[in-house]
Order: sequence, then structure tokens, then C-alpha cells
Amino acid sequence: MTISIDRYSELKKKMLLNPSFIPKIYEMLKLEVIPDLKIINDDWVKIKVRLGGICGSDMSIITLKNSMVLSNFTSFPMILGHEIVGEIIETGSNVSNLSIGEKIICDTNFSCISRGIEPCRQCSKGDYNLCSMNDKGDISPGLIFGTCKDTGGGWGEQVIAHKSQVYKIPEPMSFEEALIAEPLACAIHGVFKIKPDLNDRVVVIGCGTMGLVSILALKALFKCEVIAIAKYPFQSAIAEKLGADRTFISKNDRHLSKVGKLLGSRLLFPAMERPYPVGGGADIVVDSVGTNYSVTDSLRLVKPKGKILMIGYPSVLALDWTPIMAKEITLIGSNIFSHEKIDGVRKKTMDIALELIRTKKNNVKDFLTHKFKLDDYRKAFTIAVSKYQHEAIKIAFKYE
Repeated sequence: MTISIDRYSELKKKMLLNPSFIPKIYEMLKLEVIPDLKIINDDWVKIKVRLGGICGSDMSIITLKNSMVLSNFTSFPMILGHEIVGEIIETGSNVSNLSIGEKIICDTNFSCISRGIEPCRQCSKGDYNLCSMNDKGDISPGLIFGTCKDTGGGWGEQVIAHKSQVYKIPEPMSFEEALIAEPLACAIHGVFKIKPDLNDRVVVIGCGTMGLVSILALKALFKCEVIAIAKYPFQSAIAEKLGADRTFISKNDRHLSKVGKLLGSRLLFPAMERPYPVGGGADIVVDSVGTNYSVTDSLRLVKPKGKILMIGYPSVLALDWTPIMAKEITLIGSNIFSHEKIDGVRKKTMDIALELIRTKKNNVKDFLTHKFKLDDYRKAFTIAVSKYQHEAIKIAFKYE
């Protein structure tokens, strides 16, 4: 399923000329047969995709809500999808640790290593998720799978990957369980930036996939209190299963009053503004959504000198930033994943995620709620934008 630059530009121009224009969720995509992908060189492998997840950032692209800041790191025609599990079907001669038929999951990021060039400053430190050379080297521009025309993406039957991007799925983990390792790794990378102290009170805003894996990571790796704010009751129920200490439903701003009171705040009602809790607040707020509404809530619910972790990818926001000054808030961004240090040992984030899933299988069994064949993509996207009616969390394309 491809996106062409001509189609993307056509719809983007329509939106610029008419801000009220909203494309249909499948209008940008074209389902077509393309030639088999070829490995770039002998350091690469070819993978038969078994499951390709649908991520919120993918949906932002096909609904034209994505930022253009990183457009130089994109090449067309592209096949979206960066949550990828599958099987090795071809290996280059320099690949010694992977064999045909092995079950694998792909690291999302392209880096200087995968591009076959000298490591940039970030890659040389192991921060390959911040690579600044994603328009150089052996492959076309692309930050991650799904944005590079040469490699394919999870919304197609094949991808090719550099050997450094491929992790074996430990037995007896299923493809369905392993698929959650990618968003979980993103959450782990984020929570290691804030490292809650014992008894810190952490509010997680949003209980879609990213919010839920953030709760899982916080409860598995730190001893802190987690308060979850969900949009729908079915999300709240899963948050509780994952260990959230308290859950609230966001509705008509009542959650601001309830959570603010729980956190020791008093509630103010500014003129022409939403309620504003002051005095108390969360030590840390994890914003897993990245919208005007969620960031506004984050700025209200965090305590003075508290921290907000942005783990849901925002785009262009228009909101009142006054609380960030008034409370001296620290705003922390988190981008995908790379390495973390645990007990003084540096580990790849994906390895940590796979190990958490391997030892806590029940924690991810409720995530993958819907699977569709690629031919049914219109139904898949319809459910992706109407999650409440279908109680959907993670949706994926499946390939036999």
C-alpha cells in the first residue's frame, strides 16, 4: 500500500487552500502490486512481514496532520508501517547471526550504521534515534521504516533491513506479543528520561497504545504511583490490569477537578479558560497523546517545578504556554528508542522490551485487538478512527 509524492502534495495543497478540508482516511493510499524488494548489500536481510502495526503517527500522515519539519528525511513512493514482525527469507553474505526462517522484530530507526557511513555525533554515542544523517548513505532519505522508499514498510508484505536493525523474537513469544515490543521500547526510552523516584506520583494522560505501554513500563521498572486518565472506560479497564493505581475518564473537564483534588491542588476558574488546578499536582505527567487538549491538561496537572514527558508525537499545536512559565515546568521530549542504562549496564531498549514481554506475557495480551488482511484496509482505518465503538487498542495488518 503506497503513498506517492504527487498524491500527498495534491491533498496537502487542498488543505492549505481550504483549512476545513479533511481527506478521507484512505484517500492518500493506493493498494498495488510492486516488484519484490532487493537487499541493499550483503549486510542486509529480507523479511516476510507477518504483522504490520498501525501507529498513531502513521494515521497522522494519512490524515495530513503530520509536521513538515522532517520532510527532508522522507522519500517516495513510500509504504508506511514501522511496527514490524516477521520471518527472515533472505540474508546477505555478511550476515552471520541471522538465519532464514527465524522469527524477528525490526528496530524502527535507520542510522549511520544501516546507511553504511561514518557515525555522526549522535550515532557515535549510541543515540542512533537522533541520527542527523538520514538523507545520506546507501539508502534514500528516511527516518524510520515506512518513510524510506527503498526498504518497504509494515503495510506491505516484505521489508528489507540492515542486520543491526533485526532482533530475534525469543521463544515461545508469539508474533502478536512481539509486535507490542516496538511501542513498549518507545515508552521505556521515555520513562528512563524521567526515572520516577520512590513514591513519585505520575499521571499518564491517554490510554491508547502509547499510554498503556507507558503504564506497563512505569510499573515494571520503577516504584511509583501511577494515575491514568483514559478517554474510554474499556481503556481504563486495561490500565487497571497493567497496574495503574487510580484511573479517571476525561469528560467535560471533570477529570481536572477530580485528579487535581487527589493531587492536593485547589481549583481555579480563569476567565474564558478551562479549570486550572494550583498548589499541588503530579511530580511527573506523561503525555502519550500530543494534542492541544492533552498538553493543556498536562500543564495544568503537573506540580510547580514538575516534569512533563512528551511521548506522544505532537505536530503543530496552538495552546497557552503560560503555565510552563508560571510553574517553572521542565518539558522533556522522547524520540523512539536506542539504549538505556540499567544498574550501570548499557542495554538496547528493544532487548529490555522483549525481556519484559517474555517474563510478563499477560501484560500485553489485551493490546492487539484487531487484525486485517491488507485488502480490508478501509475497514482497518475506519476502526482506527472510531476506537470507542470497537474497543480497539492496537490494530495490525496480517500476512499469511
